Amino acid sequence: MKHILAKTAIFTIAGALTAVAASAANLPTAKEVQSKMGMGFNIGNSMEVPNNPTLWGNPYPTQALLDSVKAAGFSTVRIPCAWDSHAPGGKITETWLDSVKTVVDYAMRAGLYTILNIHHEGEGGWFQSNIGTSVNSNIDTKMKNYWTQIANKFKNYNERLIFAGANEPGPNVNNWTAQHVSTLMHYYQTFIDAVRATGGNNATRTLIIQGLNTDIDKSVKSAPVSTFPTDKVSGYLMFEVHYYDPYQYTLMTSQQDWGASEPILPQYYYGDYQKSGEPKRNAGYNAWAGSVDSKLAGIEHPKEQFAKMKTNYVDKGYPVIVGEFGANTRSPELSGSDLNLHKQGRVQWHKDVVTAAKQYGLTPILWDMGNESNSGYDNMAYIRRQSSPTGKVLDVDVINAMREVYSLGNYVNTGVTHVEDFITGGSEPTSSSSVQPESSSSVPLCDAMIPECGWSPIVPNTVASATGVQLHREGNTLYGTGKITLFDMNGNLVRTSGGSAGNTELQLQGIKQGLYVAKCGNKSLKIIAK
Repeated sequence: MKHILAKTAIFTIAGALTAVAASAANLPTAKEVQSKMGMGFNIGNSMEVPNNPTLWGNPYPTQALLDSVKAAGFSTVRIPCAWDSHAPGGKITETWLDSVKTVVDYAMRAGLYTILNIHHEGEGGWFQSNIGTSVNSNIDTKMKNYWTQIANKFKNYNERLIFAGANEPGPNVNNWTAQHVSTLMHYYQTFIDAVRATGGNNATRTLIIQGLNTDIDKSVKSAPVSTFPTDKVSGYLMFEVHYYDPYQYTLMTSQQDWGASEPILPQYYYGDYQKSGEPKRNAGYNAWAGSVDSKLAGIEHPKEQFAKMKTNYVDKGYPVIVGEFGANTRSPELSGSDLNLHKQGRVQWHKDVVTAAKQYGLTPILWDMGNESNSGYDNMAYIRRQSSPTGKVLDVDVINAMREVYSLGNYVNTGVTHVEDFITGGSEPTSSSSVQPESSSSVPLCDAMIPECGWSPIVPNTVASATGVQLHREGNTLYGTGKITLFDMNGNLVRTSGGSAGNTELQLQGIKQGLYVAKCGNKSLKIIAK
């Protein structure tokens, strides 16, 4: 996949603080969690980019983006994430852990179920391209070390945070051997054991393991539940597959010519809305038979595939997520009435996939690449990230078609209500204010340029307090149990309270519109001035 190079300069605000540890609780089971996950959205081509999350053209994720995801009707967000390129000597840097925590906090604060994975493609495929016939001790050690560090960072987050062990693992072959499957399941066992060993809420956190290449048919054929790793607790595992069928319709960017003895495989442009004058461009066209198979063009195919997931996994105690699905817009190739016909079919394709997923009890999670322009072939952007206003829905017809499946009605951005109590044991206040993500939350929070990797992470806004320290806002007044300081997003001191001990107050009247961070002892609080 070709990516546009870009870099975003970001500035300093404050250091990261650590959440207060809490005793573990028995979290809801995977089945109970999955029942509330609705439909989901991927922040693709961002946190999984090696070394620099802005290198592929997307700005660093903001609270505005995650608020907008929630406002668009999604209940779940998947955060593909790189780790190996941020782990010199096998140890993930605290800078990167804090930066990932910031994005996770944005998602959790927006009220989203949040899936955090290890994504490997851009990092040389260190895991998913190296599933051999025997266990590689170096890979196994990395899996243990990375997941131990990640799990410790988030051990006290509630059940809305979910860990996914991999992305699309394994050699891209039609026939997996039993040895390949055994190796993959061994690595999953390492993942599960590492997370559980960290304790806290990780003892019963929902974990996700992936199918073979996340391919439905390969998984059903060679990875039944009898091959799965074991868990210390029962009912806390999910299974993941992806859906980009038919490939010629959703992803293929140029026709394929496999030689004189084989037919040329064209790109499909039209789905349910077929064009009679171009049968070879209709989804489901069989180049060998010279005709269209209607079962590959409509809802029948996702229903057939997702029924297999229900029979082989859901009914056997493993809820299933469709971790990625989506289809490119063929705007570079098409225009006028042809483009309109293509777009109508594309809307129907998304609706069909979501309808079939919901029918069979699966969670569909839309893949968004962030590419907003029509100048390239990878056009799979549904919510705006690369231009202002952040979070504006770009593909309203597709989003509305998906919302209809969940009886949500047409999209209207009415804002979101932030939730601050996602870390057990913390004393973060619960906000009851509605946030309009397209306007009042559009200013990104920033941190210093890091020479180590040339990009800039973002520091969490709200962190659990030390024992006894309190900080909260009522209207235009901040109340604390010590000196209160207010900083703007460039790290400049804006105001400070007079007292350094006891109950103190700081007035907010007269400050400019924007985002600020207030601090009192070890407590930090994001302030939105409108």
